[in-house]
Amino acid sequence: MITPEQEQDKYRRIWEVPGYRVKSPGELLVPTFLQHAEWDKGETLIDLGCGSGRAGFELSKAGFNVTLLDITRNALDVSFSKGQMPFIQHCLWEPTTLKFDWAYCCDVAEHIPPEHVDAVLDNIAHMSMWGAFMQIALWPEGWGAKIGETLHLTIKSARWWLDQIDKRWPIEWQETSEDDRLIVLTGAPW
Repeated sequence: MITPEQEQDKYRRIWEVPGYRVKSPGELLVPTFLQHAEWDKGETLIDLGCGSGRAGFELSKAGFNVTLLDITRNALDVSFSKGQMPFIQHCLWEPTTLKFDWAYCCDVAEHIPPEHVDAVLDNIAHMSMWGAFMQIALWPEGWGAKIGETLHLTIKSARWWLDQIDKRWPIEWQETSEDDRLIVLTGAPW
C-alpha cells in the first residue's frame, strides 16, 4: 500500500522537473466552473491538489475565499508561496475536518492510488457543502518517467468515475472532452 510519505516524496521530485509546472489544467477550467456552478462572491473554496496555485488565484480574483491544498508545498509557484492564499499541506486520503462551500479538484483524482480512491472521494464530499468541480484524466501520462514513477495511478473509464461520484453527490453537469477527460460539477453531497 502506498503511503502518504511516498506520494509526498514523488510529488516533491516531479515538481522539481523543469516544464512540469508549465501547464495548469485547473487554471484553464476556471471559466467552465464559474459558468456552470451557482456560486456567490465570498463563498469559501478549497483547491484540492492545487499544484502551482494558478487556478486558486483565478478563483480568488473571481470572488472566492480560496484555500490551497497539496501534498507538497514546492508545487506552488513562488508568487503563491508567499501567503497570498492560505496553504495546507495534506494527503487527500487522510482524514480531515476541513469544511468549505466548494471543492475544486482538477487533474488530481487519477493520481490517487486505487486503494485510496474511496477515502479521497469521501473526504472531498465531507469538505464540500455546496458541491465539487472535478476534472479527471482518463489516460496514462508520461511525465512520471522523468523521475522513474507513474503519476496517473487510477486510469478508469468515465462511466466508472461517474459511478463513484454518484455515490457521494448528485451530478449537476458533466462533459467528456475529446481528449478523454471527464469534467463534473456536483451538487451538495448526499
